[in-house]
Amino acid sequence: MILKKLILPIILLLFTPISEGNGDGLSLLNKMHKRYEGKWYKYLTFDQKTTRYDDKGELVGDNMWYEAIEMPDKLAIKFDHMDKGNGIIFKNDSIYQIKDGTVTNANIMYHPLLVLGFSVYDQPAAKTAKALTILNFDLDKAYQRDYNGKKVYVVGAREGDETSNQFWVDKETLLFVRMIQNFGRGQNQDVRFNKYEKVGGGWVATEIEFYSDNKLRLLEVYSNIKSPESLSPEIFNQNRFIEAKW
Repeated sequence: MILKKLILPIILLLFTPISEGNGDGLSLLNKMHKRYEGKWYKYLTFDQKTTRYDDKGELVGDNMWYEAIEMPDKLAIKFDHMDKGNGIIFKNDSIYQIKDGTVTNANIMYHPLLVLGFSVYDQPAAKTAKALTILNFDLDKAYQRDYNGKKVYVVGAREGDETSNQFWVDKETLLFVRMIQNFGRGQNQDVRFNKYEKVGGGWVATEIEFYSDNKLRLLEVYSNIKSPESLSPEIFNQNRFIEAKW
């Protein structure tokens, strides 16, 4: 009888599903993907005003960047002028830094904001989970909380922890709204996706804030947002970057 009493709770525990808000980050990623599967735009272009601030909150400078995305994992950025070959390409799991049309550096890299703000809605949850695990997000830790008057899921940390790598997702819309990254030695980054606008069957955060030590250091504001039916492959070809336009 004692053995039966012990076995029953164990069986119930093994077969009780874990809520995506209570420790199962993979389930949440799958839910995000399923919500917009087949609806999210495939291509996106926009202009980005990039404004920088110093640690006193004073304006340092601003630039205009031009960006193009091919879902789920390609992002091209041209700095300052569309006709010049200065910028960055992210694709698959790599980054290419380009100056005057020539690749100056290439490395393996997963772009966390590309993964969380875009890729997750257009690729299998397992692929997103792999990238986030490589980026040191603990998908086994999660909880729910309030944020800006709404309920959000937090993945990567336990309640009360706002220093570990973690991402926040709006519970109603399942849109990514915040990411905290800890780089060690007291260095951290807090990124907030704000002012979402609907584009086709998907969404775009048109304002992104980057904080360090609770101080706004970088502000991105999107304009001229379009979702074309296609984009030229040369846009994401690091060897054709100087000629690529969108």
